[in-house]
Amino acid sequence: MSTTPVAAPQPAVAAKPAVKWGWLAIAVAVALIVAFIPTPQGLSRTAQLVLAIICGTVVLWAAEVMNNGVASLLMMAMLMVVGVPPLVAVPELARPSVSGALSGYSDGAWWTLLVVVYYGFVMKKTGLAERISYYILSLFPGTYAGIVSAFFLIGLVLSLGIPSMTVRTAIMAPIAWSLVQTLELPPRSRGSALIMITVIEMAVVPGLAWELGSLNGPVVLSMFAAKRIPITWGGYAQFMTLPTLIMCGLILLLNLTLFKPEKPIRASRDFALGKLRALGSFKRAELITALVVLVSIAFWVTTKIPTFVVGMFGLAILNQAGIFQDADVGTGISWTLMLFLGGIFSLTHIIPQYQITNWIAGILVPHVQPLLGTPIILLTVVGLMMLAMRFLDPTAFIAMPLIWTPLVDTVSAAGIPPLALAAPTLLMSAPFWLLYMNFWMAMGDGMTGKQGFSKGQLFYLGTLYAVASVVAMIAAVFYWRLIGILR
Repeated sequence: MSTTPVAAPQPAVAAKPAVKWGWLAIAVAVALIVAFIPTPQGLSRTAQLVLAIICGTVVLWAAEVMNNGVASLLMMAMLMVVGVPPLVAVPELARPSVSGALSGYSDGAWWTLLVVVYYGFVMKKTGLAERISYYILSLFPGTYAGIVSAFFLIGLVLSLGIPSMTVRTAIMAPIAWSLVQTLELPPRSRGSALIMITVIEMAVVPGLAWELGSLNGPVVLSMFAAKRIPITWGGYAQFMTLPTLIMCGLILLLNLTLFKPEKPIRASRDFALGKLRALGSFKRAELITALVVLVSIAFWVTTKIPTFVVGMFGLAILNQAGIFQDADVGTGISWTLMLFLGGIFSLTHIIPQYQITNWIAGILVPHVQPLLGTPIILLTVVGLMMLAMRFLDPTAFIAMPLIWTPLVDTVSAAGIPPLALAAPTLLMSAPFWLLYMNFWMAMGDGMTGKQGFSKGQLFYLGTLYAVASVVAMIAAVFYWRLIGILR
């Protein structure tokens, strides 16, 4: 079993140096324009410079002009140059906190992300994730419906221990492509595209059901912490688990119904059973890893011990057992991802500190207020805003706090819970009309040598994803009202 770590997702084709320099020039131009226009009413001069640096950095992130982790470090350095302190205490009546350019790395959400991504690495390293995947696949019939349903369950189960959608895609997409080749489906056929695209969706979407089932989870934790809003596993599950499952069911139904392959298939269970036999008997390392992950989840759900504290103990146990080794500390996860998200988490503190959130709220709230009495329309509009923002932000990590934070106070005052406002930004967080919008589709395209699906097929199934997300959001409102958590 290979133990090579899964890097942060990269674009399918690296940009040429001239193109990167061009995007760098655009980023600088954007930052300078924002910095030197007349200071908008409601912003201080320092806040305007902070906003300029953020705008320029977003261009660097979106165009991947440089390593995104390095771009985060550059952003933090520039913020400190214009006067943002590295760390500063922000006193509150009930609970003190820390802000500043480096505050993302002191955020509990960042440490939570660190430990749970290591958990995912260990599940992949030991072969436990692959064993679970092949076992589930062996239980379902070898039809298109059976195959994609199996991968839905695989994605849901793996998300309990592997929050990284990148790692789940790296596990599930090669299995799916091997199956496509075993079935001798033609390259870019409808059958191949149905399996590959749906499997990648099932590697990403089911994890939204759990607080730490996706990398969006720590972003949500950071957003809520910055606004001093408590959030629990149970509370998150109340709002997100059933809507996520509804969305997954809609994706499967729409894909199978409206994107029918050229002819039906009837595959043998021998593919999955043969892979299980190749893995051999259940090993000690897999057993210890499974126990650590299950016990950790139990602590996360039932106790108030911080998630990252539980994870720290878990990593110590895995290290003492010889499973999580010294070399894995540096190579087991993508430090590009960690540095990048540290910068994002810092912004969740800095943007409110410099009243940028209030300024954005002044723009958005007047347009939102007429919709406060109709949560279905309001939350659908928020979801559509998220889909639109993803054309500019291929990570979703920037768009989520920029949409949620300015609106949460007004929306909460109208009786709509903060998690209800977060739900559309989560459900609509992974559209894929174009490859650059979705890292995991780009990964799958690269893994299949661009033979798994065509751009037209991607666009069509991406539209079905958007439809499923909107319908799931509407269904969620009725569900929340039914169980009494939304007026």
